[in-house]
Amino acid sequence: MSMPYIPDNEGVGGGPFLTMTILDVADQSFGQDDLEAGKTACVVTGNNEVGKGSAGKRLFGKVVWVSTETLEGSTVPATCAVQARGVARFTTSSPTPQVNQMVEVAGDGTVRQASASADLPAGGPPVKGQVIAVDTANNTCDVWLG
Repeated sequence: MSMPYIPDNEGVGGGPFLTMTILDVADQSFGQDDLEAGKTACVVTGNNEVGKGSAGKRLFGKVVWVSTETLEGSTVPATCAVQARGVARFTTSSPTPQVNQMVEVAGDGTVRQASASADLPAGGPPVKGQVIAVDTANNTCDVWLG
């Protein structure tokens, strides 16, 4: 009996990547250790600058690379590459999103189900990134960034 085909869309349509600076604020910046831990979800924090954002902020993209060069007087990498379109895989936090729901950042480099508001049900508006696959065993989801 043949094994069923399991699609893997991670990275599809992701390039070109954006070069951004990294916010130099404790618990909001990105380093190589974050990337290795799967904490890659980012928000725009300033002009061509990204950070982890606070819980509930709009997902911008996925940090896929950080420079070895650091900001002057800091250990924070000077620049990073961000995937801001296509399909990106993120580590999830609670509440775990489901297929066809939208996500937002959890504030620690992961994503979670977008919050409900007075006008929107849980899962949020389509501007926050639509979930196309969920892997509960590995606590990840694939998100269409647009």
